[in-house]
Amino acid sequence: MTSQLENPKSHVERGYDVVADKYLAWSSPRPTTTRMGYIEDLVKKLPRGAEVLELGCGAGVPATQLLISHGLSVTGNDISAAQIALAHVHVPQAKQLIQGDMLSLNFPPQSFDAVLGFYSIFHLPKEQQGGMFEKIRGWLKPGGWLLCNLQFEEGDIVREGWFEPEVKMFQSGLGVEGTRDIFRERVKGFKMIVDEVAIEKVGPFEERFHWIMAVKEGGDTV
Repeated sequence: MTSQLENPKSHVERGYDVVADKYLAWSSPRPTTTRMGYIEDLVKKLPRGAEVLELGCGAGVPATQLLISHGLSVTGNDISAAQIALAHVHVPQAKQLIQGDMLSLNFPPQSFDAVLGFYSIFHLPKEQQGGMFEKIRGWLKPGGWLLCNLQFEEGDIVREGWFEPEVKMFQSGLGVEGTRDIFRERVKGFKMIVDEVAIEKVGPFEERFHWIMAVKEGGDTV
């Protein structure tokens, strides 16, 4: 449902806090093959010990676990304190786990070999997503990788009764062409490797997401 929502990030934070255990029980047994396939492709391009930032890491299951199993040094971030608490339980091997709005994060330039955002960047209002990609570009080393999925539809969506009757979950998107325009006109310096809309099956439902895998120009890539 498309709607206006005051202070949308507060709803995202509270929503993931409220449903943390229920969301983990729902999501962890059924990792999406699309996401896991992209992770498996990406880790082949990264050396052991590579520094990775995962935006919206949630409880760390299964994506963070898979990254760590490949010998990567993972810093996880999530807006939800409850999700970060679960991540401390499920991925204690993470280098660092940071609670807070991803847009407020600050790291030195060229800190990471890869920055990942699974089902997370689209929780930012669409007008903030370009700024998020600019920050990511600065954090990446030359030759570093961005892997994320974004909302297929243009506009804001509010899901009423998301896992719990009182929860409203917010997400937002520029649409496929709007996102492409961001990389063409504002966040330059990336070479697109994957730029596609993929259909995922989640139980009986089908969902479309816009997937991007891009490399920051200026370094050698595999």
